[in-house]
Amino acid sequence: MKFHLMRTVNLPTDLLRTFITVIEVKSHTRAADLLNRSQPAVSLQIKRLEDLVGYKLIRQKGRTMHVSEKGEALAMHARQILRLNDIAMGIFERPDAEANLRIGLPLDYGVRLLQNEVTTLLHDNDALRLTVNCDLSRNLHEALLRDELDIIVALYQGGTPQFLVQQWREQPVWVGATDMSPDQFDDLPLVAHPAGCVYRQRMTDALRSVERGWRVVFSSPNIDSVQDAVRDGLGFTILTTPTTQQGMRPIMSDEGLPALEPLRIGLFYRQTRLGSWGNLVAERLTQTIENVLTYPPKTGVHHNSS
Repeated sequence: MKFHLMRTVNLPTDLLRTFITVIEVKSHTRAADLLNRSQPAVSLQIKRLEDLVGYKLIRQKGRTMHVSEKGEALAMHARQILRLNDIAMGIFERPDAEANLRIGLPLDYGVRLLQNEVTTLLHDNDALRLTVNCDLSRNLHEALLRDELDIIVALYQGGTPQFLVQQWREQPVWVGATDMSPDQFDDLPLVAHPAGCVYRQRMTDALRSVERGWRVVFSSPNIDSVQDAVRDGLGFTILTTPTTQQGMRPIMSDEGLPALEPLRIGLFYRQTRLGSWGNLVAERLTQTIENVLTYPPKTGVHHNSS
């Protein structure tokens, strides 16, 4: 019996880097300046990549650039390939003399752990300069799109958002104070971040799906305030491993609250802003998230992130 190997198509990293640069700066001319190439050379590389994959990746309508659906799907993989390429080359290169990076961390997911990791990086690397912005995931996405941030960790609803490099899922759980039970209330009192938070949307969507009444009794963009309000017995909320603390208890599935959809966590960045220090920051943020996801707490064990 003969086996026929499928034809393997190798994606050249120089073509992928040009593609990512063009869609990030939304201009062939600006991309050419960043890549030290001529504008016709950049256009030719995009055409070569499109011929290689067999699909149109970028469409130009007047002065407006549109990335096709196939292009958006390729972009996430392209950033992953370039990241691995740059990390591998970093073994043989000296780090940039210094870097100024703008980092966005989510208030609504493990901000304390991620912030601690960023702080450790700063202390260990004198040449690294970071500006850190902690905010709701929605606001971080908007800031990245406005080119006000370079790297963010943020929750997202689904699909393949722009600048997504790596994605994870984590299962949120209902939590309340140790002496509180949901069956004490007709309308479930909720402790939440402001409207627009993914956690808040998950809670209210789940309660609507089972026609359970609810009311928001406490709202704050600050995760510490949300945690304090839950421990103080003001109401119930949903949290994940990095933000669950002592003084809270998970609400079991037989206590009447609806099941929750998993949360999507993403690492997003602008490839054109990264450099060797950016790769280091992205790698350490990735390791921090994966350490939490790899070692989930056992039932009844609470993590204190303070």
